[in-house]
Amino acid sequence: MKKLIVSSLALISTSTFALPIDWHGTLGFDTTSINEYRRISQKTDSSSSGNAGGRGTQEVPLGSGGKSTASWQSYVFRLEPNLLVNDSATIKAELTSGYGRGGRLGDDSTQNKEGGFGNALYGQNTTGGTNDLVINKLYMELYSDTATYQIGRHSYHYGLGAFYNAGDDTWDRIPYIRDGVTLKVKLGNFNITPYWARIGSGNSLTKSTRVKETGVSLVYDNVEKDMAFGIHYAKKSNAPFNTDYKADVDLNLPNSAVTTSLGKTDFKITDLYFKKKFGDFKFGVEVPILSGDIGNLTQAETKYNAKAILFESGYKVSDNWSLGFNAGKVSGEDGTSNSFKAMYLNPNYQVANLLFRYNLRAVGDNTLNVYDSYISNAVYLKAIIGYQTEKWNWTGSAIFATAEEAAKTGMTAFNHTTNKTFTANYDQADDLGLEFDLDFNYQWNKEIKIGGSFGYLLTGDYFAYTNTATKNTAQNSYLIQLRTSIDF
Repeated sequence: MKKLIVSSLALISTSTFALPIDWHGTLGFDTTSINEYRRISQKTDSSSSGNAGGRGTQEVPLGSGGKSTASWQSYVFRLEPNLLVNDSATIKAELTSGYGRGGRLGDDSTQNKEGGFGNALYGQNTTGGTNDLVINKLYMELYSDTATYQIGRHSYHYGLGAFYNAGDDTWDRIPYIRDGVTLKVKLGNFNITPYWARIGSGNSLTKSTRVKETGVSLVYDNVEKDMAFGIHYAKKSNAPFNTDYKADVDLNLPNSAVTTSLGKTDFKITDLYFKKKFGDFKFGVEVPILSGDIGNLTQAETKYNAKAILFESGYKVSDNWSLGFNAGKVSGEDGTSNSFKAMYLNPNYQVANLLFRYNLRAVGDNTLNVYDSYISNAVYLKAIIGYQTEKWNWTGSAIFATAEEAAKTGMTAFNHTTNKTFTANYDQADDLGLEFDLDFNYQWNKEIKIGGSFGYLLTGDYFAYTNTATKNTAQNSYLIQLRTSIDF
């Protein structure tokens, strides 16, 4: 009997490991410090004062202890096994931990709570097990003579990555993910990608609570001519009795304190894309547009009308030097209740080291995440100079940005930081500031990279707005970051 059991286990073990597994992944650690993260010189917290309890102020609350400098250490982790079943099928996955593919060092809140080891934990550190394993992706990829099928939870990337971003770079934290079926068809230079995705099912398995997205992208990519262009069209529908999505715009109305479900939505995503290369010069343009009905976002039936225009370019001066110029216009909300105009780009799509990159309210509020930050309500210009060798990569840039929408006296306005509308008592400046950035990366070897970033923001008066007669004084802010990562 023992020999039979041993033989059976050996057979199972041999069968289990007969299929080849290709392991990829990333592990990175960084340390970040932001001086004057509130971007004002005042050392007292007045974020809850002013019009209707701070509805109109741009001030970021102070954290515990009243410190104006934020610092933290974080990590990113993702493990990507690819299991080759046969010539027609592969199973792919992405495993990670925590929110946003990682977390902050020391963020295990159960470590010092009462109970367990109690006071011993003042001197001894243990894990409380709160960073559970997360399955970001798990899907099968089936290959046929005419198409490739992706079935399950998978990512998607389109154009410049401004709206749909797969998060393939090392420090990308929040990829675009969808559960469903994607069909990839290639006809000459044309790539056709229709898909169906289930975004949510609500509190039942009936049609009355489901959320789905259907769409198709058509991309023409001619490698010989160094040119590509395409269109992505999608429709996202939320059933009327779904309660997963809430109306998150606070209108300062009598019923605005009530958390209302978004209800029935039916809006469209149209994303246009073009890129071209002329010798050493290249450029790309992406224009995502959102339109249609977005349910009860403003406590009543609301139209969605948001868009962005993004431009990126680069010129290779020599084998070592390069120049670039980027620009963008991302719509903001003006506070009217009949439509919602704010566009939010993918959190992986960033243009500066300080502006737009961090959710600064999360510094003093651990219920928020510092990386939940998006480019929105902005017009920006960015000049870039790069220097590259076999091991080193240096990039310097200057970014000038203004707000597309700012408060005007006597008009309804929208606070893009707090998602609240308010009546403006004073005009708000639209100057977000001028930022100077420096980034470097050292390729220690094929897998290991060491890098750092510096950013200095000449803060604009947009952040000094309080909606009162006495505005704050804008304060310049700077960032220092060091990081190291292993890609395998």
